[in-house]
Amino acid sequence: MFGNSGIAMSGLRNYILNLHEWLLPHGVFVGHLSISPLIKKDTSFDPDQVAEAWYDLYVRRTQAEETFPKGIKQLLN
Repeated sequence: MFGNSGIAMSGLRNYILNLHEWLLPHGVFVGHLSISPLIKKDTSFDPDQVAEAWYDLYVRRTQAEETFPKGIKQLLN
């Protein structure tokens, strides 16, 4: 069901990570937040929490990618 979008998302992720490596020496931060669940108001996947995760990624600038919710990669492996 999500095969086509998965291919597009993996291409976008690869593009963003390459941009991050290329632009970081020039002082430009490029980041990617992988969002696993469906976003819905008044749930644990509230849009305000997603926005906070984006902002945190931007402010920290320590890594080019993060997942939402944090740690979801470990659960899927």
